[in-house]
Amino acid sequence: MHPPGAAGIAEAIYQSRHSDTAARSHPVGRRVAGRLIVHADELAQMWKVLNLPPNLFNSVMNVGRFTEEIEWLKFLALSCSSLGVTIARTLKIVCEVLSSDHDGGPPRIPFSTFQFLYTYIAEVDGEISASHVSRMLNYIEQEVIGPDGLIKVSDFTQNPRVRLE
Repeated sequence: MHPPGAAGIAEAIYQSRHSDTAARSHPVGRRVAGRLIVHADELAQMWKVLNLPPNLFNSVMNVGRFTEEIEWLKFLALSCSSLGVTIARTLKIVCEVLSSDHDGGPPRIPFSTFQFLYTYIAEVDGEISASHVSRMLNYIEQEVIGPDGLIKVSDFTQNPRVRLE
């Protein structure tokens, strides 16, 4: 179960991640479908439409040091992490949201996306050394990722050799 607020954030991002018919018909999807960069006012409107706490939006904006143009994946990651969950839990939520496997398969994303998000979240967190992040990413890339280049949630949540925190 997602922490309070995460479901709303996750739903908004799920609905807006592709420019298909469903996303275009969703008020959030029309705003951010398929884009890597979004504007702060669009995100503020999305937040309002989803009836999420304004103070949480302000906190995400401050922590991310976001200005007018915002990298969507960074905003997503900080939105989920601001709910007081661990880095592994944050990445699990993000992976579930970004996964294109909604036909019953395990949620998975490209390793390069996971690498970007994990590095960013660890950097913002400030408690995890860059060397630890590098070791974990190297291990995952060398020992876990298959030829398809995708990482599954279970690859980093159920593997005892992977400790993201």
